[in-house]
Amino acid sequence: MKKIVFLVLFGLCLCLGIQGSAYGFGLVNKGNARPNVGKYETILKENQGVYIGPDTKEIYLTFDCGYENGHTKKILEALRNTDTKAIFFITGHYLNSATELVQEMLEDGHIIGNHTFSHKDFTKSSNEEIMSDIHKLEVAFEEKMGVKMSKYVRPPRGEFDERSLKLLKDNGYASVFWSLAYVDWHQNIFHGDQYSYKQVMKRIHNGAILLMHTVSKDNAEDLESIIVKLKNDGYVFKSIQNVI
Repeated sequence: MKKIVFLVLFGLCLCLGIQGSAYGFGLVNKGNARPNVGKYETILKENQGVYIGPDTKEIYLTFDCGYENGHTKKILEALRNTDTKAIFFITGHYLNSATELVQEMLEDGHIIGNHTFSHKDFTKSSNEEIMSDIHKLEVAFEEKMGVKMSKYVRPPRGEFDERSLKLLKDNGYASVFWSLAYVDWHQNIFHGDQYSYKQVMKRIHNGAILLMHTVSKDNAEDLESIIVKLKNDGYVFKSIQNVI
């Protein structure tokens, strides 16, 4: 039980280190209530960080892409079938190993976000290392795709401190976190029984920035039904550009 709790919190926690002092908080969803980050809200707002949208029936769909696991094609098909746009945060490994899928994302009108080239912890990296990792992915992306990458960054594993947030803001980037997530990052686990659908429905809330991982077969299997249900319930899927 302790291991399960740890894994859930690992996926939902944003670990802060502010001016040398370490802070941590768990972004825990309580049913369909909108979560909040309490005293850290100001830190995010001051440094162009976002984790939730306005208190209206809008949803912002985001995917983390560290490596390809054979499920992204079905995810893209679900988005296409439902006329839904998302933002995909890719790493250098994903760009190099799944270039054709990234091209497909662009052709379908999705935004490509920066998950850094090497997926290194911002709180354990110098300013120079952070910006180098971000720029390295941007350069590789432009060389392969022929277009510039967006200025949206998702810090690896959601780990950051005030220094790294300010660094990104000062260099023209926005940090994108999430308000709804669940354990979906295990490569070889398929729960079935509408696992992803149930996890989303019991946590959905106004303004949700929904984090999903493309390695998950559960997400690929359930995504279309998730989107259809939410749209039928009156939710509108919006671009992350609307909350930055």
